[in-house]
Amino acid sequence: MFLKSRDARFRREISPHSHARVRSAGTMALLLASVAISAAGAGDLTPAVATPSSWVTPRTFDKYPRAEGLDPSIETRWLLVDHQINARNDEQFYHFARQILTSSGVMRFSHITVEYDPSCEALTFHWVRLWRGGECFNRLDRSKIQTSQGGLNTESFLFSSQQSATLLLEDVRVGDIIEYAYTIEGSNPALDGKFVADIPLQFAEPVDSLYTRLVWPHPRLLYIQNHGTDFQPRTLYKSNLVEFIWSLQKVAPLRREPPTPIWYDPWPWVQLSEFHLWSDVNKWALRLFSTTNAPEPELANKIKEWKALPEAEDRLLAALRFVQEDVRYLAVEGGSAGYQPASASAVFARRYGDCKDKTLLLVSILRALKIEAYPVLVNSRRRQTLADMHPSPILFDHAITAATLNEQTYWLDATAMYERGPLAVRSWPNYGRGLLIRPGVDALTEIPPCPVQPKTTVVEHVHVRGLNSETSMRIVTEAEGSDAEGLRQHFATTPREDLEREYLNDQAKLYPDIRPTGPLLFTDDEQQNRIEIVESYAIQKIWGRLADETTYHCHFYSVNVDGVMRKPAVSVRTMPLAVPFPVHQVFRLEATLDSILPVIPENQTIENRTFYFHRSVRNEGARIRIEHEYRTWTDGVAPEAVPAYLRQLDSATDLLDYTLISY
Repeated sequence: MFLKSRDARFRREISPHSHARVRSAGTMALLLASVAISAAGAGDLTPAVATPSSWVTPRTFDKYPRAEGLDPSIETRWLLVDHQINARNDEQFYHFARQILTSSGVMRFSHITVEYDPSCEALTFHWVRLWRGGECFNRLDRSKIQTSQGGLNTESFLFSSQQSATLLLEDVRVGDIIEYAYTIEGSNPALDGKFVADIPLQFAEPVDSLYTRLVWPHPRLLYIQNHGTDFQPRTLYKSNLVEFIWSLQKVAPLRREPPTPIWYDPWPWVQLSEFHLWSDVNKWALRLFSTTNAPEPELANKIKEWKALPEAEDRLLAALRFVQEDVRYLAVEGGSAGYQPASASAVFARRYGDCKDKTLLLVSILRALKIEAYPVLVNSRRRQTLADMHPSPILFDHAITAATLNEQTYWLDATAMYERGPLAVRSWPNYGRGLLIRPGVDALTEIPPCPVQPKTTVVEHVHVRGLNSETSMRIVTEAEGSDAEGLRQHFATTPREDLEREYLNDQAKLYPDIRPTGPLLFTDDEQQNRIEIVESYAIQKIWGRLADETTYHCHFYSVNVDGVMRKPAVSVRTMPLAVPFPVHQVFRLEATLDSILPVIPENQTIENRTFYFHRSVRNEGARIRIEHEYRTWTDGVAPEAVPAYLRQLDSATDLLDYTLISY
């Protein structure tokens, strides 16, 4: 990803102090590291223990809270969530009081964990207290604070310098109140002294008192933008300081209604930014993504090889495939590295990098090949809703490349190692908006929908013989676009034995007496970015009947179409419903019978603003052809339209099964 996303409104189910971390520039990382070491002793990175700074305003909470009216399933509630920020001093003060309500809550929340980056931040604990029946017990013992560094996450290929400070609490009981406070000093120097933050106004748990205070130095300008709320802060003026205070009482928990579209954000929050315009963010990013340095000899020689290729597209594709496949993905996060890409020559030499590193390398190579190319910052979740945000550099979680060839712009992902084919068959997600890092850019750029859409076609060739005869089945799956890339990755990373077992078990759900009659065949047409998979089976008994029936029947089902026609667990909704998009699935059955059975021709279509579904049935003598086609037009359904949508989806689902009857 582009940076360690602390724009974490999508993670508010976890805990308040992991939601809204301020991003302001502070002293250099080396200085802050020395502050942390000196506070705890040479070589000792255990957080310091001290009283809060004098600028902090004390807050209290109810030591005897009432439990009437609370949902009995709630494990814990916040009596106080207090976050105070001093932008001039580059300090953040956190103060929490949490009551444990259930035995499972005791299991889950009898510890305190604070994450921070010791390369540019210093953590100081102030107190940890346990309240029981109005009696206070001190639980802060510096010698019991355990610290651990993130290190390498082998699943996400992320090496983080983040450090966790954890304190395990003893003798915690149902009804106890855990109160703790700490300060984090310093922030990422990569932001050039600019302040950016977000203020959450609701959580997944109830909050008795939610208090956020920002101490702001006058006359520095601050831009405040609300999202999902009309709540305005109280403003106090004190000599050369301005205080903004967001204070809410009895904040009810927000209940999600999954699934929602990836871009949908139900949380009310306030965006703070010292960046005025997108041109300011662009100027900031231009410095980070500079390509002015000449390539080192090893990279220069490789570029010379690519220059010898006959066509510009050949040169672009060769460079793209090299960066995608020969430079492995590995993100190193911490301090400036969360924002600042490594130089192109460094990434080329070490053969690893994250999206911003690989993007800068690709852009540098393409420019050396005389191909116009620019980095683009995007948000893989917010997508088109970036247009509703105030300009800020922390809104992005991914970097891609915009390359122009023959007056056509292609949006290339240097981390997509399973892409294949010429530019005309390459695809990109529906990012909606992005920030093109190019001199003079003063607005977000619209990223058009990709003309190459995914498509998967499954054709079942079945020879249905007599009631007691074995049935042969040959299944041919053809995937295009991003569907092909997904299958290519799956086959490249999964042992063939596991793949054959997976495909066989999928069919066994419909036909328990199935067995393979040939190997699973995989053909990759890289030039067209198309995958073909062939399965061969025999079914011992495809005909069946119930005890009280006189007729035999066999069933066929569009498994691939059913797999994308998802129904939500929450159907009565106040939030939009997510729909898989873009999706294009086709199922065809070509059944050959030993005898002619009566078949009623069908031709049915169900279409609305969300999806298109078509079913056709026809026969030519002893051969039956059935086709189901399903494709989506959008990624979400408005709450008021969900009932009608689900009714039509149910109608389409009912048509996915086809039954042959033998008398």
